[in-house]
Amino acid sequence: MNANELADELDKCMEDGSTDLVCVDKAATMLRQQQAEIEALKKKIQNMALDLLTAHAQADDHWVELQQLKKAQEK
Repeated sequence: MNANELADELDKCMEDGSTDLVCVDKAATMLRQQQAEIEALKKKIQNMALDLLTAHAQADDHWVELQQLKKAQEK
């Protein structure tokens, strides 16, 4: 169930005048699942960003090394 489906279910409960705690329990469970997914995605994004920054730094290091080699060969 996604967030929109959860909202629809809660709307139905409210329209029915339900005081059933099943709706509340479903909502709480869904919110916890979504939070866990959000945290996992944040971690994945952080790891991807770190990988990109590392690759960029390595590329910069290689570029500097190549420039130094070129200068040394020119002498």
